[in-house]
Amino acid sequence: MRIAHVTDVYLPRLGGVELQVHDLASRQYTIGHETFVLTTTAPPAANRPAALRPGDVPVLRVGRDTAGLGAGPYRAFGARALGEVLAAYGVEAVHAHVSAFSPLAWTAARLAAAGGPPTVVSVHSMWHDIVPLVRRFARWQDAAAWPVQWAAVSSAAASAVRDALDGTPVAVLPNGIDPAAWLLPAPDPATGLVRPGAPVPTLISVMRMVRRKRPKALLRTLLALRESHPGRFRAVLVGDGPLLPGLRREIAAAGAGADIHLTGALDRSAIRALLASADVYVAPAPRESFGIAALEARSAGLPVVARAGSGVADFIRHGVEGWLVQSDEELRATLGGLLDEPGRAAAVARHNRAVAPVVRWETVLDAADALYARAAAFLGRRTPLGEAA
Repeated sequence: MRIAHVTDVYLPRLGGVELQVHDLASRQYTIGHETFVLTTTAPPAANRPAALRPGDVPVLRVGRDTAGLGAGPYRAFGARALGEVLAAYGVEAVHAHVSAFSPLAWTAARLAAAGGPPTVVSVHSMWHDIVPLVRRFARWQDAAAWPVQWAAVSSAAASAVRDALDGTPVAVLPNGIDPAAWLLPAPDPATGLVRPGAPVPTLISVMRMVRRKRPKALLRTLLALRESHPGRFRAVLVGDGPLLPGLRREIAAAGAGADIHLTGALDRSAIRALLASADVYVAPAPRESFGIAALEARSAGLPVVARAGSGVADFIRHGVEGWLVQSDEELRATLGGLLDEPGRAAAVARHNRAVAPVVRWETVLDAADALYARAAAFLGRRTPLGEAA
């Protein structure tokens, strides 16, 4: 099937949506779909290679001749022009990827109501804080009546989308992962929580250094933990973003540079190497729509401590794959308890190494195909996957 993944943000810009669209389109290509990505994100500068190469998946970048009508990756590109592009490429299904602000993807979704291709709309962000705003926009557009299949990346994200669309059914289409690619060699069982050769346990977190991910709150939790457990752990925070310089200043002011390390942005191979030297993964954001970095850490065998009510709760069960906490204070207390009783984290690590997560590419690709077929059924059409039900 010829599938157009329509997304406002894409590589070389780095983020959860960009990487997941790239990976989903690439995986679908390898199993026989004709996929391409349609985006308004500019290509990498001529003298700067992309952080990840799109590989065999073609990328069509539109709206670049309207440079004065937009900001950052977002550019004006009208419904008529988009419809012409989809028709010219013989698109049989559209997969629109929506975040909090995604004008191109919303336009692609609206085309289905005008007789466009079967369309799946995946929401990649948590709308809880903007439900009233999205609801007003959706009612103005009559989005709940569009013949599209709505989806979100987690149960938590889907609940807010359902609310914004006045009860419209919303499926869950999680982000994909290859658990075996992240699974790490087993640690020495004699060391308990601490990895072989490590003097103290290592806590790790991977995130964009932006307010929504709450790196400042995590840093303050770690500084408080450092006061109650001096010299008992080290922490590594991976990622880049506008808050990074301030975080570095705060660590320096606290004299915590020997215990808390900020690496900046790293590629996946470097992150995997850091996971191999870590003992517990920490996900501090309550508004985490999915948490792919947490799933990567869980696949590597690490216990995960995350906020309850986030998308991480779809693959982390409290006391089984990790722990789900309600507040920053409970996060600090849980981490302190794991430092005091390392056997608890070691037991969860053994479980995570022995039992692969249920989220994996095979199930994600099958679920995506089923959603395309359901979207075709809304329009009373067949797809190359079979009859519209």
